[in-house]
Amino acid sequence: MVAPHVNTRNRSCMWPAASKLEIFCSFFRAIPVEMAIHTLVSAILLVVVYAVGVVVYRLWWHPLASLPGPKLWAISRLPWLWHMVKGDLWRALARLHDEFGDTIRIAPNEVTTLSTSAWQEIYTAQPLLLKDTFSQTPPMNGSPSLFTAENETHKRIRGILAFAFSSKALREQAALIEHHNSRFVARINRELEQHKILDINKFYGYVAFDTITDLSYGESTACLDIPGPHTWIEKFFLHAQYSAVRNSLRWYSPIDKILDFCFLGITRKTREKNWSVAAAKIDRRLSTREARADLLTPVIGRVSEEENPRKGVTKKEILSNALALVIADCQLTAGALTSCTYFLLKSPGALKEVVKEVRSAFQRDGDITVQAVQDLVYLGAVLNETLRIHHPSPISLPRTMPANSSRVISGTLIPGNTIVGVSLQNIFHCPKYWHKPDEFHPERFLPPSDLRYDPMFDSDNRAAFMPFSTGPRNCIGAKLFFAQARLALAKLIWNFDIQGAEPCMDTWPDHRVFIVLEPKPLHVRLTRRES
Repeated sequence: MVAPHVNTRNRSCMWPAASKLEIFCSFFRAIPVEMAIHTLVSAILLVVVYAVGVVVYRLWWHPLASLPGPKLWAISRLPWLWHMVKGDLWRALARLHDEFGDTIRIAPNEVTTLSTSAWQEIYTAQPLLLKDTFSQTPPMNGSPSLFTAENETHKRIRGILAFAFSSKALREQAALIEHHNSRFVARINRELEQHKILDINKFYGYVAFDTITDLSYGESTACLDIPGPHTWIEKFFLHAQYSAVRNSLRWYSPIDKILDFCFLGITRKTREKNWSVAAAKIDRRLSTREARADLLTPVIGRVSEEENPRKGVTKKEILSNALALVIADCQLTAGALTSCTYFLLKSPGALKEVVKEVRSAFQRDGDITVQAVQDLVYLGAVLNETLRIHHPSPISLPRTMPANSSRVISGTLIPGNTIVGVSLQNIFHCPKYWHKPDEFHPERFLPPSDLRYDPMFDSDNRAAFMPFSTGPRNCIGAKLFFAQARLALAKLIWNFDIQGAEPCMDTWPDHRVFIVLEPKPLHVRLTRRES
């Protein structure tokens, strides 16, 4: 017989894959059982010892160990993350401040405070503290906006845009804002032909969205003209919700990257379409030399072709800032106006007073202008009290201490690498600073010389009230917000009698928060006012 031919030169290449797997497994079978168990037990013990060491260090040896706060929150960021994902961190922090005091530790490396001196110590004192990077969503197009830029980049962009938010610019923009608020009244009148009860939150959203898109892109989205509901506000909140959850998960990377991959992959086509539409609008605005007062006015002629310019702004930066301003203004203005309407409905005395002020100030609807409503003192007090009691973005404003630095904040030495911020909603409700802090009393914001002012609010500490933050990174749009909000409320109150129709009025303020308040319907019964 002829012996079968065997290739002795490369036997390994003839082994089936199963044989390789068997050899791999046999290697581990060759390890004694006792050794395997010993190795496993040793690994578990190492993990346990490490975990115990971390707990001991964070509770007793960490530079923040002496600060009050819940032990579990000091050990791990998971409790903070849990409440952030639930959207009730603002309420959780309120309970913790009530229990542990003004300055508390809410994570292994994070502190929140209710001290009035912290406004200056955190947000104004030099050198300026940088924003906490874990609380910010990177811009979708890679170019920073006012919300995400730091140092010289922020200074450059803000320096260019600042004029568009000045008092002078606002006077020039007034006609545009008034135009959209007249459309707001007309839209409500059309709705009342078919419905007796309206969700006022939607219509506040429409007028805010039309106004800010006209100011930011040079063209309005015409939400007030198109019949039927629109979902822009809900989509903006979904973006805020995604951003809040995604930023929180950065502490446990790569979970945040997995979320990015899934969410951004699903929304890629929609985002690309939205970017292209917005870019086309801005290109049209920049290419025209129309004498038009809007937020793009100071940008015209200052568009730089450089990627990181020392002067001017790039096209991508304009687009990034325009989108950020649209989202922020629309959500915050609509949220604040809806909250304001709710609290007026729950406070008949305040509603009666603001109706009296508005209707006695104007003889006809056309007299209600941006300039004229600035003289409505009680209306301004109503808006301030709304921002105090139910701020549309009731969050902490976190800053990060440099690694090799420390600073005394609220009488406490805060070490490097610590995140620190003022808890906005909680400082506005602190009994130390406010008489009857959880009650709606616009009178507290009236000047003492006003006959409607109540001396029981003499003890209120106005230094605690910074609804737009403070310092060089405060909200650039405060004046624009008040112009929009005063005008919309005055128009509504002058033209319509308003009654509550929300079936759950008492539970309405219980919002979830993901950077901003979750939009919730507020049903009201509007009746055309008899002239």
